[in-house]
Amino acid sequence: MPVHGSRPADARCDPGEVRVEGRFVWKNEPLPFHPRAEPAAQAALEVRAERGDAAFWTMHDAIFAAQKDLSDDALVALATQSGASGARVRAAVTGHTHARELAADAELVEDFKASGTPHFFIDGRRLVGAQPEEKFDAIIDEELTKAQALLDRGATPAGVYAALVSDGKGPTAPETKDVPASLPGGDPSRGNLAGRVTLHEFADFQCPFSARVETTLAEIMKAYGGRVRFVWHDLPLPMHPDAALAAQAAREAFKQKGAAGFWAMHDLLFASQQNLKRADLDGYASALGLAPAPWNDALDNTTHGGEITADQDAATAMSISGTPAFLVVPGSSRHGYFVSGAQPVARFKRILDRALAEAK
Repeated sequence: MPVHGSRPADARCDPGEVRVEGRFVWKNEPLPFHPRAEPAAQAALEVRAERGDAAFWTMHDAIFAAQKDLSDDALVALATQSGASGARVRAAVTGHTHARELAADAELVEDFKASGTPHFFIDGRRLVGAQPEEKFDAIIDEELTKAQALLDRGATPAGVYAALVSDGKGPTAPETKDVPASLPGGDPSRGNLAGRVTLHEFADFQCPFSARVETTLAEIMKAYGGRVRFVWHDLPLPMHPDAALAAQAAREAFKQKGAAGFWAMHDLLFASQQNLKRADLDGYASALGLAPAPWNDALDNTTHGGEITADQDAATAMSISGTPAFLVVPGSSRHGYFVSGAQPVARFKRILDRALAEAK
């Protein structure tokens, strides 16, 4: 387990020949809706890399005290006060120097279902949220008592923690779903069309979360586009009144201009998510050079309704009801790894790496 900063914790127990000692370990979980969390994490990790744990905790305290201003300049100023190089900290913030360490922590978040902050594990016992000191005290006192008992029975200090967490649950396996025979095979795709792994996306052009994940998917495409096939499936939700017509528009672009036309329309629709009325769609069709007669027929008569319904039926067969939703299928397997929602890059990469290893 990576440790990105640890410090001793007070151990309240009676003194004896062997004293129980505690340790506090920090893990990073920069949430995507906090835009300055990741840069702050990069700065703190760079301070630790240069100056060690003591400087990390100085930086940690300074960041929390200055939460209202975590601009690059502010982070560099805090880091230099902690003894680090301002130039190196700025480079870490802008260049994401410690991305691997953050990715490792993101894997732990996924393994132990620790989404949301703050999140604590005290000898493996979960405590979620900004709880009062009394709750921490109660658990810590119990764990110290158990630890002292183990030491009294001859356990080595190094073996105490392993013994305390030996009955804990390990990481859970990724959720899987059976691939239905009804899953359409001719839907719009990109990436390596002969790739050993297929990432199926069920999405809605009016869904804000489907739009949010686009940045993540662009990064995934850049990293895996040469090895993975990406397939789009329509799942317009009833709560989004313009989603069904937008799906028709993208399907007609696919019919007229193939995959290139579909993905061009796809990008326009997500870039203009607040403008998906018929007049807006007609403008996008004109910009892409789509033939007006079949375009009007498709949108007036829901020509592509059967294709969209087929996608919806496949989603229903897998109990998928929200967007975005993803199924990562290794090779010709009849099961896939399920990813629900606009998850961070690290989660997709971990699932894709697992699927690619299986598909060899």
